[in-house]
Amino acid sequence: MANSVWAAKGPLGNRNFRLILGGAAIGHLLMPLQFVTQILWVQAHAPEDVWLILVALIGASRGVGALTFGLYGGALADRFDRRKLLITTQALLVLMTIGITGLMLGSDGGTVGFVFFFLLTFLSAGLQSIDMPTRLAIVPDILGPDLTPAGMSLNQVAGQLAMPIALIGMGFIIDSLGFGGAYGLSLIGQFVVILFLARMSERMPFAEPRKQRGVYGFGEAIKDVRDGLAYARGHKVVLWVIVLLVTMMGLGMPAVGNLGPAWITTVIGVEIRDLGWVMMTWGLGSLVAALLMTRFASIPRRGLVIGGGALLFALSYVVFTIDNTVANVVIGNFGLGAGMTTAMVSSTILIQQLVPNEVRGRIMGILQLNMGFAQLMTMPVAILGQWLTLPVLFPGLALVTLGAILLVLATRRQILRA
Repeated sequence: MANSVWAAKGPLGNRNFRLILGGAAIGHLLMPLQFVTQILWVQAHAPEDVWLILVALIGASRGVGALTFGLYGGALADRFDRRKLLITTQALLVLMTIGITGLMLGSDGGTVGFVFFFLLTFLSAGLQSIDMPTRLAIVPDILGPDLTPAGMSLNQVAGQLAMPIALIGMGFIIDSLGFGGAYGLSLIGQFVVILFLARMSERMPFAEPRKQRGVYGFGEAIKDVRDGLAYARGHKVVLWVIVLLVTMMGLGMPAVGNLGPAWITTVIGVEIRDLGWVMMTWGLGSLVAALLMTRFASIPRRGLVIGGGALLFALSYVVFTIDNTVANVVIGNFGLGAGMTTAMVSSTILIQQLVPNEVRGRIMGILQLNMGFAQLMTMPVAILGQWLTLPVLFPGLALVTLGAILLVLATRRQILRA
């Protein structure tokens, strides 16, 4: 019992970890506000006959950005000082936020407005795909192998404590400040994240020296990316855990995540000001899962936890879409949040324990590609939804997701044995 308590609380004694943890919490606070504001802004200004496709284009822009820069971001995290790289990406994200805020305040859509909006969304996603693997890779640098599982779980706890708060207030903020004002509010949080990173000590006790150079050429980047892909392809557990997450996220997230607000406001009929109360149950489910993983941070059969999380996600997807009621959305959201957090965090912990430090950033970059793929899949799902209607498409897609996850787990037992 004492060892379990130490595993959960030990990371908080590290100042650098507390600062990176605070930044993660703020990021989770900002993410739903930015994403939902974008969806509602496009929904409000898009022509009636293509509004769903333009909403999906937000996800597609994010997905292309993540897939374009994700592997490169992982390579950068293995090559350069991870703390300085995080500060740089956050500073550039501030510029993207200023640009999108200006568009929301000064444009009512139109062709030119939408082109610039989606371009800035693409660039923001590219920067976030550099930030995320770097942020994941730096935790073992700070804590070392023994405390990393507890640190990753605490990282998720901090984020999920922030997310329900953000979701509750999100509808009121957008309703009070408008789209541009709500999106611009996130600049405050981004500046605080930069301040936290700047206050971190440059000394990372468990870090290995990075191969730092003034110029990182295209040829070097391609070689680093190829080496990372070769490592992932050659390690069967790593490969199939990534395949499982790509399956779960690619089939599930377009409907329940990217098009979820559209489903809740149009099919279910929830008002924008009440949207946060319905969506917050996703954050509550994630919080419960994160707390349990922190309490049992030293669990040995991480693969069983990953498989259980993926199945919970798929079953909750069925509940979310099987009937057009608020109760189904609330219960489904809770399970979706718990399942996604369980599968994603456990996969990150397992892979960090399996791969050496010199390729950790690249493997984290590959792992995060599942998010980019999920965003990209939003477009074909939206096109089908515009044709078939969402109430027809989503329940069938939920059953396909459940079947695909069961197939992967049944045929690739190495995941459950990991």
